[in-house]
Amino acid sequence: MEGVPPVIRGGAVRWSWILAVGLLGVAGLLVLRQVEPAGQPIFPRCWLYQTTGIQCPGCGATRAVHALLNGRIQEAFRLNGLVVLGLPVVAWLGLRAAVGWGSGRWWPNPLTKPLVLALLAGLVAGFGVGRNVAW
Repeated sequence: MEGVPPVIRGGAVRWSWILAVGLLGVAGLLVLRQVEPAGQPIFPRCWLYQTTGIQCPGCGATRAVHALLNGRIQEAFRLNGLVVLGLPVVAWLGLRAAVGWGSGRWWPNPLTKPLVLALLAGLVAGFGVGRNVAW
């Protein structure tokens, strides 16, 4: 296997990266569960909202995840419903990519289809517009 980088040779390297990223993710979620994100300097602020007063589709996502981690589902939906509904999909896609289900042997990746990407972009854009319209 001359010329093949060592990262590609064995599955051990891949699993060590998955484990490392997973542990960092769990540590981040534990911190987020304990620390209220509003007003904390360690959590990013939305530059669009700060400069224009317009909420982007991601505004409130960190606070929504904090609320979810503390069992406050209704509050999480109020802060950012798109994130609450999208988290299971993102988790599934991440797990799918991590364990190699994305090879397309038994189920192709839906995010490679232009129609799916266009629908997702329309959903996110519609959510962004809808949350800024005074109902």
